[in-house]
Amino acid sequence: MYNLARTVTITLSVLFGVLLLAALALHRLGGASSPLLTEEDVIGTWHGDRGARLEVMADGRVHLSGARDWVCVRGGELGAFTGDGGWTLGGLPDEDPGIRVSFSPAGTPETCTDWFSLHGTGGDSAEDGSDVWATFLSRTAGAERFRRAPTG
Repeated sequence: MYNLARTVTITLSVLFGVLLLAALALHRLGGASSPLLTEEDVIGTWHGDRGARLEVMADGRVHLSGARDWVCVRGGELGAFTGDGGWTLGGLPDEDPGIRVSFSPAGTPETCTDWFSLHGTGGDSAEDGSDVWATFLSRTAGAERFRRAPTG
């Protein structure tokens, strides 16, 4: 026997579930914006756990020293370098926020460009930034993990 009330209840429950799943998917795929990164979040000296040092200056300049296993120079051979360049705030839609950096390694005419992505920023991060760390996006294999030196 046909039960109209039961059919309506099931249909509405399924529709509600589909809408709920769609809302959750949009939220995870970028429907909700992440907190904006500010210059104060990135300016300072960042120390890598493998010896590199990145100085991000307020005037838009950067200095990288002691970076190892960088692929973008020497015809694809891994090497270490020191370089100077510039930075801008930015990020990629599917990555954590960060800065776009461009370096000219000392002694080469080449330019290396990469994203320095910050992780742990946002509403749940500690006020002193102690839980924020960063990596260069293209350095996934054997990536060096950076932390900013305390300021003040």
